[in-house]
Amino acid sequence: MSQELSDNDHRIIGQKLDLFSFHEVAPGTVFWHGKGMVIWRELEKYLRDKLDRADYQEVSTPVMVKRELFERSGHWEHFKENLFLLDIDNETYALKPMNCPESTLIYSSATRSYRDLPLRLSEITDRIHRNELSGTLGGLMRVRQMTQDDAHIYCRPDQIESEIQDLMNLIKEFYTKLDMPLSFNLATRPEKAMGDPALWQAAEKALEAVLKKSGVSYKIQERDGAFYGPKIDINVTDSQNRSWTMATIQLDFQMPERFGLEYVDAQGERKRPVMIHRAIIGTFERFIGILLEHTGGALPMWLAPVGVRVLTINEKVVEYAKNIVAKLKEKNIRVELDTRNESIGKKIREAELQKIPFIFVIGDKEAAGETINVRTRGEKETKTISLEEFLKKMAEA
Repeated sequence: MSQELSDNDHRIIGQKLDLFSFHEVAPGTVFWHGKGMVIWRELEKYLRDKLDRADYQEVSTPVMVKRELFERSGHWEHFKENLFLLDIDNETYALKPMNCPESTLIYSSATRSYRDLPLRLSEITDRIHRNELSGTLGGLMRVRQMTQDDAHIYCRPDQIESEIQDLMNLIKEFYTKLDMPLSFNLATRPEKAMGDPALWQAAEKALEAVLKKSGVSYKIQERDGAFYGPKIDINVTDSQNRSWTMATIQLDFQMPERFGLEYVDAQGERKRPVMIHRAIIGTFERFIGILLEHTGGALPMWLAPVGVRVLTINEKVVEYAKNIVAKLKEKNIRVELDTRNESIGKKIREAELQKIPFIFVIGDKEAAGETINVRTRGEKETKTISLEEFLKKMAEA
């Protein structure tokens, strides 16, 4: 594989950093290793923290449902070729390719008042399955089993603009944190679309109004919307100047119609809510693949599987090094200790190849002075400081 792919390909980076692997017994799926799952869980933690603060309710829906659900949603007509189908007890079931049809069942499980809206339901699940053609599969970029940071917001028409604006702010904040430039597209009604064209026109105008108010430059992507609604595609430009659609905000008047969703307004009348589909990173698999290529595997401290590697020069300083490691762990810093009987030069080179943000070299001088010699990734000069000073800088970062 290494002879066929460039060194900056995420598959090569993932192999070198021991993040994941692929095996013929499960084409189009990923075997996540321990260090890869650190990246996964840190992304998950960040997203959950942001969503908790934004008053989302986290839900979970079944991975396998009867075909009737997708017939009602329109996916059977428009997406059937991507479904994994199973025959069980003389009935046809499908592994879910997305969460939105099942989300509507949670909404409709109770009577909703206008006071209950917006209702924000999030579902981070690794049980999404799509029957992609074998020839299109490629590393983390296109897979058959995937994880989405999915959410569906049910709101009144007068809440559309504020909800979408909040989503735009959340998405921009996340990608700014990772120093990944964004561009925006408005994708309009495709040829094979379902529902009233007038509703489509209203949805497209609502999305464009938010884009204009946000002050971002955007392009119109004619006929590139989902079959149930127009969308804002937020694209990332990676280190190789390639553009990828990552985050999406889709405005949907069709699904509430097909599932008969309602809320009771202030006058006691039954009205139809609007459904907003949104993803911040899209799928974890593709996002991690793009992030690895964008950074060359040099992930920021909060995402790096190992934040610090502590290297000992001789056996006499091992106890002091262990004490350093214990204090780092107390501060929830991911750390490894290398006490092997190898040259310090070899230990440093191996740690640098692993793209570890900080390398601590511990020798007699550091042990005697209760200091650490710090090598920061990407910098030539080293610094001898106290552990307390290092921890203070980490807390301020």
